[in-house]
Amino acid sequence: MRTIKNIITLFLVLFFGKTVVGQYAYFPDRGTITFEKTVFLKNLIKRYGAYSKDEENRNAFKGLGEAAPENQVLRKTLKFSPDEVMYEHIAEDYPEVTQGLMQMGIFESGISSYQNLKTKEFKSTFELGGERIVIADSMLKIKWKITNEYREIAGYQCRRANGLVLDSIYAVAFYTDQIPVSGGPSAFNGLPGMILGLAVPELHYNMFATKVELSPVTISSANLLKKKDKPLNRKQVYDKLNAVVGGYLGVKVYNLVMGCYYL
Repeated sequence: MRTIKNIITLFLVLFFGKTVVGQYAYFPDRGTITFEKTVFLKNLIKRYGAYSKDEENRNAFKGLGEAAPENQVLRKTLKFSPDEVMYEHIAEDYPEVTQGLMQMGIFESGISSYQNLKTKEFKSTFELGGERIVIADSMLKIKWKITNEYREIAGYQCRRANGLVLDSIYAVAFYTDQIPVSGGPSAFNGLPGMILGLAVPELHYNMFATKVELSPVTISSANLLKKKDKPLNRKQVYDKLNAVVGGYLGVKVYNLVMGCYYL
């Protein structure tokens, strides 16, 4: 009788032990996600033209749009832990036309960012017009409305949420509560799970995870910064660049450019 009892006890221990391991694997909170960000260049440049303040700028953007490729795919990685998210650009060789548009600041030339979900600290680096810009500010507050629409992304069941960010920019996100970290790519955050899909119609890009790897990761915001960096908050960056190019571009185009770099 004792032997049978011991066998049953051992079975229960093994069963519940496997269940606990299975739950941990099913609700991971550490790993690396690979994203593909598709920027629809012709449509983005067309919007710049529509927002232009005068005929000269409209014609300039029209010429750029005719030379631009239909779209450009950028690859990103996102490392996550319970309290931190590090989003990094993967540098690659791009077509000459694409490189020219990046150098002009028409669209991002490599945004990387860090979010501390506990302290709400945010840092970001990018290049605009050949100048390295470093932002140190608080995380963006995004107004989300969760819907009942679902889709599968990178093997995870994701739920749709519609958001409003920077007061007026509409975004669609797909998040999974199977990864219980309230973060996402770039500056996006604030949902009850990790964002694996994102679309920002006004900025003409979408971003979807292609691979999720669950493993311990090391995250440090110090990896973003260089010794000579002088971080600014978002308003300081906005004012600094506005003084240089804002008058030439006009308010609507300049705000669109900054939206592309903030998000």
